[in-house]
Amino acid sequence: MTTSTTIIELSVEGMTCEGCATTVREALVAADGISGADIDVATGQVAVHSDGTVPVDDLEFAIDEAVTKAGYTVGA
Repeated sequence: MTTSTTIIELSVEGMTCEGCATTVREALVAADGISGADIDVATGQVAVHSDGTVPVDDLEFAIDEAVTKAGYTVGA
């Protein structure tokens, strides 16, 4: 059986430094279904990599929850 992975791109508001990016990345990879995250602090853009084990709708909720708990806001 093959696993399908997804990349969800979003913006995160409030990140101003690499420390912020590390905090957001650690929060994201601790969530179920997320295998990694690429973060560009300058633009506030985040690419979240799923591991294919969680449905996309649940993954989007997990991302929002992880970012919020880390003290940041998912942008519109």
